[in-house]
Amino acid sequence: MIRSRLSRIETKKEKRRLSLAIGGIVAILILVPLFGVKALIGFSVFVDSLRGGSPASTVQNQVVLLPPTLDPPAIATNTATISISGKGQANNTLIVYLNNAEFKKQSIPTDGAFTINAVPLSDGPNTISAKLTDEKGNTSDLSNVVSVTYANTPPKLDITGPEDNTTTNGDPNTVAVTGATDDNITVTINDRFVVVKSDNTFSYSYPLNEGDNILNILAQDAAGNQTKVTRKVTYHR
Repeated sequence: MIRSRLSRIETKKEKRRLSLAIGGIVAILILVPLFGVKALIGFSVFVDSLRGGSPASTVQNQVVLLPPTLDPPAIATNTATISISGKGQANNTLIVYLNNAEFKKQSIPTDGAFTINAVPLSDGPNTISAKLTDEKGNTSDLSNVVSVTYANTPPKLDITGPEDNTTTNGDPNTVAVTGATDDNITVTINDRFVVVKSDNTFSYSYPLNEGDNILNILAQDAAGNQTKVTRKVTYHR
């Protein structure tokens, strides 16, 4: 009877140790890729406390600051300054890096959510990242790096046909809209998407109604810069 009871106790202990081991493996697989080795140290301190250890001295010697997380902005913008939001451990100082140089410091509020306002962008690609530091000088690993391209130059839009104020008759009741633009530009004609070829030229057969037809041809880049050309084409059957 006593042996059976001891056997049940040992079985429960083995199951508990197995559960902790499985949980530890899962935590390692999740924490290390996301937050690095410092998070793993913090988890080991937590496990020590579950096992009845005294982690106080470990915590004093190794303060774990998890890296902040930055929300990804739009990939491109035509605005010279932007805001970046994110989350981090509350009541610490956020160090913000712009294009690998320290840009500013600000405090993390108690809810952990922060916004970095008025981030000035240089022409072309820009990178933004951040770290946390506390009053004792402990520093987190670097956050995720977010990228945004600043461009404020309207794209090229050369329309080779039709000429403005063109008149056409009979069949077919279409007109060929042809032209050229820059790389990575979206072209529309009255909100109809046009296929731009690899050499940046395009040709679109646009259907005409009886009478005057206004064709608004628009080229737009990823940052929102636009160039617009308007053509008037009159059609008679």
